[in-house]
Amino acid sequence: MKRKIIWGILLSMTLGACNQIQGVKDEMVAPEAEAYGMAATGEVAADAAAVEGKAAAAPQQAEPQKFVDNGIKIVRTGNLSLESKDINASKQNLDRLIKRFQGYYEEESANNTQDFTSYNLIIRIPSTSFDQFLTAISSGSDKVTSKTISASDVSMTYFDLASRLKSKRAYLEKYQAMVASAKNVKELLEIQEQIRQLQEDIDSSESLMRNMNSQIKYSTLTINLFEYQANLPMGTNSFWIQLKDALAFGMSLIRSIVLGIIGLWPIWIVTALAVWIVLRIRKTRKAKSIGQ
Repeated sequence: MKRKIIWGILLSMTLGACNQIQGVKDEMVAPEAEAYGMAATGEVAADAAAVEGKAAAAPQQAEPQKFVDNGIKIVRTGNLSLESKDINASKQNLDRLIKRFQGYYEEESANNTQDFTSYNLIIRIPSTSFDQFLTAISSGSDKVTSKTISASDVSMTYFDLASRLKSKRAYLEKYQAMVASAKNVKELLEIQEQIRQLQEDIDSSESLMRNMNSQIKYSTLTINLFEYQANLPMGTNSFWIQLKDALAFGMSLIRSIVLGIIGLWPIWIVTALAVWIVLRIRKTRKAKSIGQ
């Protein structure tokens, strides 16, 4: 009986010790599992963040770098009409002003009649000197009969074009690098076609950029410089001037009439031939009637 009691006590102590050991193991495993779970969660979160970072970085790499320039791009143009009393002197003075302000004539034409002489001029002046050039003209001896000056802000168009051009150049470099890695002839031809189209677009954009830069750097001024006959000195010379003009007009009229008559020579030849034929027929008929 005592042995059974002793074995029961020993068995109870053994089971209690086992339960205590298992509890300790559970307590030790729980933090490890929790730590493992946290680590796993951290790894997943890190992986997700890495994926999201790559996904976010991909568009940033694909997106072309923007053109950065905070300058304002202005295109200035103007129209002037100048009435002169001595158009030759005015033209020479204008030539000196253009040379002084380092400009140039883009277009020049002259019109000269008996009562009216004029120059139609398109002038390009550096934009930094445009206002000074206008002041110099306005302070001269010629009368400003009309004046129109305008300024256009082309900054948005300019920077948009510059950004697109930079992007196209970047894509062109990528396609040129892809030529060596083409797997077959078809892929090579497709890459070359893309390169050709990009090159055409780049050439067109560069041409637009050059033209826009020229318009920004050099302002455009259109001048109509004219002189009326009424601007000539009045007095005793006016009669002789009018007489000279009248004689010149008469000579011009006579010359025009003579040239007009000479210009009708085919009609005169046909008329003379017709008259000769008619006279010949009449003469023949008259001779026959006399012979009868």
